[in-house]
Amino acid sequence: MSRHPLLLRALSILIGLTIPLLLAEGVLRLLPVWSALASQPVTAADPVLHFAPHRDFIYSSDWKFSIVNRGRTNNFGFINPQDYDSASGPPLLAIVGDSYIEALMLPFEETLQGRLARIVGPGGRVYSFGVSGGPLSQYLAEAEFAHQKFHPDGLTIVVVGNDFDESLLRYKSAPGFHYFAETTQGLQLTRVDYHPSLGRRLIRSFALSRYLFGNLKLGESLASLIATFHGDSAKVTDFAGNTRFRADSERVAASRRAVDQFLIEVPRRSGLPASRIQFLLDGVRPELYSDDGLRRAEASYFGQMRRYFIARAGAAGFEVIDLQPRFVEKFHREGVRFEFSTDAHWNASGHAEAAAAVVQSEVFRHLFPALAGTH
Repeated sequence: MSRHPLLLRALSILIGLTIPLLLAEGVLRLLPVWSALASQPVTAADPVLHFAPHRDFIYSSDWKFSIVNRGRTNNFGFINPQDYDSASGPPLLAIVGDSYIEALMLPFEETLQGRLARIVGPGGRVYSFGVSGGPLSQYLAEAEFAHQKFHPDGLTIVVVGNDFDESLLRYKSAPGFHYFAETTQGLQLTRVDYHPSLGRRLIRSFALSRYLFGNLKLGESLASLIATFHGDSAKVTDFAGNTRFRADSERVAASRRAVDQFLIEVPRRSGLPASRIQFLLDGVRPELYSDDGLRRAEASYFGQMRRYFIARAGAAGFEVIDLQPRFVEKFHREGVRFEFSTDAHWNASGHAEAAAAVVQSEVFRHLFPALAGTH
């Protein structure tokens, strides 16, 4: 007889917990909660990370949905409303990058690739290949995929602050991406396979879990707490250009090796000569908005890697477009900032300036000579 009160108490607690969760789930389903994109498995048979094709999505940020955007994946599972055609056609410019090209937070028309697609019109094609979290090493895999499937005539790769050290398997090894692994033959591009877990599929199913892990970044907060507990946390002031301000000599040397290997492999994997490949190099933001910040940024890890990348890529015959002086000049002239107030990614102004730089580039003029000087 004594078990019945305990059972009733347990049922009461369960109901008391379930009802608020169900109410929260119902309310959140009416709000623009971040929706999962259903990352597809990455294996030898399907080696480049992408999402489920023809899938509508909602992107939103933080608890109050300060940024909301809706979009759709295309037939190859990339964030681009254009379906990609593998048949030959007008000149094709491939755009490769990470979350800056994935650009979940902006309508396609306001992104770099969307603006360029509108400019070239029916006389050209602009296809984008970008997934959040990809470094230089991942760009090689995406460039190779673009080459094998679509044979682009030119290639634009966006390079940002965390692309260098995160290309090395010793520093990062997220499933679904390619990294440089140390071997006796030097750096070798290595794929880390990905198979969606049951937990990830459950997160996709419930608005409450998507809100917690997508909007509130619960997973990142927990990781930060664990890092703090182990004494590995970094203060906000220790960052420059959205990556850690300082890096020891070993990390800098390893990052330079990653850059060198990347530059060696890009032409072969993309099927293009260096003269048809350009790099869009981000500025050190938000440091570039002040003279003191710029001076400080020169000594940062990203500042060091920017100088090294510009020198090595330029010497190898690639076209390097440094966005930093363009950003600085426009900020001083018009007061324009190039990221969201609540998000470090390029906002519409950042993408517009990047697109303007590409239109003025040698690679673009070679692909679309009729448009040279018209924008």
